[in-house]
Amino acid sequence: MKLSYNWLKDYVKIKESYEKIAEGLTMSGSEVGAIEEYQNDKIMELEITSNRPDCLNMIGLAREVSVVFEKELLLPDMKLSGAIKTKQPSIVCVIKSKKLCPLYTGRIIENINVKESFGKIGDKIFSIGLRKVNNVVDITNFCLMEIGQPLHAFDLDKIKGNTIIIREAEKNEKIITIDDVERELEPGMLVIADDGGPIAVAGVMGGKRTEVTEKTKNILLESAYFEPISVRRTARKLTLSTDSSYRFERGVDKDMVIPSANRAVSLIIKESGGEITELIQAGAIDYDKVPINFRIKMAEKVLGIALDPKRVEKILKSLGMTVETKDGAIRVTPPGFREDIRSEVDVIEEVARIIGYSNIPAKFERFVPQIERKEKSRKVDEKIRNLITSLGFQEIMTYSLVNEKGAGIFPEINKPQVSLKNPLSEQHQVLTSNLIDGMLKSISWNINRKNNNLSLFEIGKAYYVQKEKRPYNEDALLCFALTGTVRKSWHEKDRDADFYDLKGCIEALFDGLKMETYFFDKKIKGVLNSSAINIGKEMKEVGFAGEISGKILKGYGITQKVFLCQITIQEIIEKFILEKKYTQIPKFPFSSRDISVLCDETLQAGKILKSVNSVKNKIIRDVRINDIYKGEQIDSGKKSVMISISYGQEDRTLTEEEIEAAHNTIKTTLSSALGVSFR
Repeated sequence: MKLSYNWLKDYVKIKESYEKIAEGLTMSGSEVGAIEEYQNDKIMELEITSNRPDCLNMIGLAREVSVVFEKELLLPDMKLSGAIKTKQPSIVCVIKSKKLCPLYTGRIIENINVKESFGKIGDKIFSIGLRKVNNVVDITNFCLMEIGQPLHAFDLDKIKGNTIIIREAEKNEKIITIDDVERELEPGMLVIADDGGPIAVAGVMGGKRTEVTEKTKNILLESAYFEPISVRRTARKLTLSTDSSYRFERGVDKDMVIPSANRAVSLIIKESGGEITELIQAGAIDYDKVPINFRIKMAEKVLGIALDPKRVEKILKSLGMTVETKDGAIRVTPPGFREDIRSEVDVIEEVARIIGYSNIPAKFERFVPQIERKEKSRKVDEKIRNLITSLGFQEIMTYSLVNEKGAGIFPEINKPQVSLKNPLSEQHQVLTSNLIDGMLKSISWNINRKNNNLSLFEIGKAYYVQKEKRPYNEDALLCFALTGTVRKSWHEKDRDADFYDLKGCIEALFDGLKMETYFFDKKIKGVLNSSAINIGKEMKEVGFAGEISGKILKGYGITQKVFLCQITIQEIIEKFILEKKYTQIPKFPFSSRDISVLCDETLQAGKILKSVNSVKNKIIRDVRINDIYKGEQIDSGKKSVMISISYGQEDRTLTEEEIEAAHNTIKTTLSSALGVSFR
């Protein structure tokens, strides 16, 4: 971006030298790389970062100078000057690609006098490297460099038909642009078209057919908002970079589409005469300006200096932000041209760069070594890895980006997806909300290479939308799977893996983590014999296990059975106890009693354990299921479950009456809660 020192004075009444201005801009983030002399002017060459498109124009840089040097910013009049001729518009606009062009406006100006540009406008744009064309085109370029909103003027009489259509280009469609080059367009490129075809490549360059010349009498002045990614892709495919595309692809101010057109129309009427007709508009831009909570104390903590609240408020207002103070809290709303300001730390950065980083003292804080080098979550991850690898599993790592089908493989357990606005391919559209898709892809990849017997696991992240607290969130998950044949020991023959192998691995994992495990039926579409995994006495659900259905496996090209589980690690972290404590061997003997429960064969053992654990009695030390029996002496549809309960106290021997009372309480609870009888 080139900045004219003399042109800058139209917006800021400065007395500082150009060297001082260059230094102030550089220290505030807009680096001046070189300064050239042009006639009686100094032209500064600035390096503008990609997040600051608001500085790609004279007013944006003038605003920076006004804030740094505490001068008043003098903005040009953006109101339409001149009488508007009321008549039925001869042109209508139709937007067919609203995603790529949410707003398109056009202003018709009739009976103008197009001529060579001799005035200050032409001299100003020429001083910063733009060529002079004619008074109309020069004014559109002037407004582009002044405000940052690209404009384009069409010769109205050369437009075929009475409709301007904003659409995607058709296959094999071509256009001759104003640089006299024929360019082949392709679907996905946004064009401005009439009944005869494209008359401009949207946001990039106009067409030769409707170019404004000295013979032009009536014009259609375009001012619109084009989607940045679309403009960038089009410009790159056509190998055509222009001042307009450079700004559109970085994002222009949504609030300046119509005001900038008003500014250009007023200048055109002044320079070339003519009559203004009604505004033609299609579409609208609807976006929210989200206020940001800003804390002076937090800013002082981050910057390490004391701040004057009044000066901070003045800086933020000078940068175009709306500042509201209520009950000591400050709410800052960024303007439309500062979409890079999205959080409190961004506001702090704005304050810091205007105050000047050189004015923030460098401090060497006292270094306190961190005693605990590993967080609890990392220790739990390492513990899980050690346990599961000891069970014979091998770790895999898969992509976090998947297609929409893979991300939505199990709707019952999935959370709202996080989709990419600009995916690299159809296979990388969504941040994965589960680890199952990647696991099944890995299994398929191995089976296709004759590696059929697999025990795989992965620890990774799942991503989802969470509107309650913050827009996006992530969870750490553990997924492991068995498929093919397994061998239990040297004396046992190979056999196919089944659900109980998977269940045994899950129990061994949680046993190593010192957590009790319970399984309950849970219907999940696409999972056979699916069970919910619960841990702890509270029986907190942490995941599920089961056999993947053949229909889903077929989609991955897998023909053998796959048994899989997925567990949320965060729940484990909360319950996992890192500290190992020594427990003295009891000095007094414990007493064990059995209860033989007769119940329906559909009653899950986990529910029986849950019912027993609901009895709150300190002398109950351990509860286990010893045996399940179905057969002779048991009615059809019934089963017998043997429960062993250990009773004891560490400081004394229990009496028979205490044990019997607790034992009867458990039996009463089982009978009332589950309707069982006893053998």
